[in-house]
Amino acid sequence: MKAGLFLVAVLAALVAYNDAAVFQNPAARYNMQQGSYMPGDRILHSSYYSKSAIANAVQYQDITYRANSTVRITYLEALEVGATQWGTPSLRAGGVGFNQATIRLTSARGYGYYYLVRIYGR
Repeated sequence: MKAGLFLVAVLAALVAYNDAAVFQNPAARYNMQQGSYMPGDRILHSSYYSKSAIANAVQYQDITYRANSTVRITYLEALEVGATQWGTPSLRAGGVGFNQATIRLTSARGYGYYYLVRIYGR
């Protein structure tokens, strides 16, 4: 009887722990950071990108940066500005270690986005 009660208690604790992992913070930020920047790196690109909300539409924009052949990207970041709108930045091509990068900013359905995109390199 005690073993069965113990098993039920362990299963209940696992269920409670599993449900806690599903909880999402409503103020979660959807940012992207890749690589690292160090002394000697310089900012290669910095710009704000935004799209206004359109009802029931998913919007996206590709940002492509190309440098000359001697430059290498060391750090990429796409930071959500202002209140979260659940947009998603993603790296589509190139990136850290390359001389070019393409970042796609995608909005959530029915929302817009507002991002600061920065690229560092040497």
